[in-house]
Amino acid sequence: MTTTLPAFFRPMALQGLPAPRAAVARAMPVWRATLLPAVLLGALAGAALPAAALSIGAGAVAAQAQPGTVPVNQALQNGDFLIHANPQAGAGHVTGDGVDETTTWTFDFNNHPSYADFVATGTLAGARLTLNLNTQFFVNGVAPVTDIVFPSDGSSSVFPGWTLPGFLNGTPGEWTQGTVSVDLVADAGMSGGDLRNWLLSHNGQFPMLYGDDAVLVSARLELLSAVPEPGSWALMLAGVAVMGWTVARQRRG
Repeated sequence: MTTTLPAFFRPMALQGLPAPRAAVARAMPVWRATLLPAVLLGALAGAALPAAALSIGAGAVAAQAQPGTVPVNQALQNGDFLIHANPQAGAGHVTGDGVDETTTWTFDFNNHPSYADFVATGTLAGARLTLNLNTQFFVNGVAPVTDIVFPSDGSSSVFPGWTLPGFLNGTPGEWTQGTVSVDLVADAGMSGGDLRNWLLSHNGQFPMLYGDDAVLVSARLELLSAVPEPGSWALMLAGVAVMGWTVARQRRG
């Protein structure tokens, strides 16, 4: 049986290929030129860029929420927290009473399993600090009053510090405990770059300072890396599409 090919397929048949195979053969270079670069570059981009933000955390814990006291001219180690001596506190004060005291501690991220991966991201977008405090110092039934916290190692610091809100209600002389949280970048106005440099300059440790009218019961710091924004992904994919179109056009020419 003899079949007459439509005019559209005759030039393909003259190439010695059945019409459908000829059409596919002519189309394949264009498909390869357009889709292959997009697939390969997309895979590479997916491997190079994190799919989600990376978070690492570290904590510190006191030995006692209401520690034993020592004379005001002596420092007191309370678990992970060092309460510094303050001879200027005046008569009637002792170290550990949570009044006019400076407390320091260090978050250690070195043992976190994702620490190396976090550093490799090259970014720090968030730093969520959570403090559990115990105090007996109240002014008009509110505490803390003008207390502040910030990264410090005794010789250098990262500013601005975060001034805590008065979130506790109680009676002077009666211990009251509560928890407060802040993002040091989004809420306190610290620089993510400065905080990242602070972490790296202390070899994975993060020294902190708190002052001055509370005993720290526990503290935790969660660091969050940045991720590519949707606009970055869109721009990258647009670039891949243009590249594929350009290669395909050159091959057709």
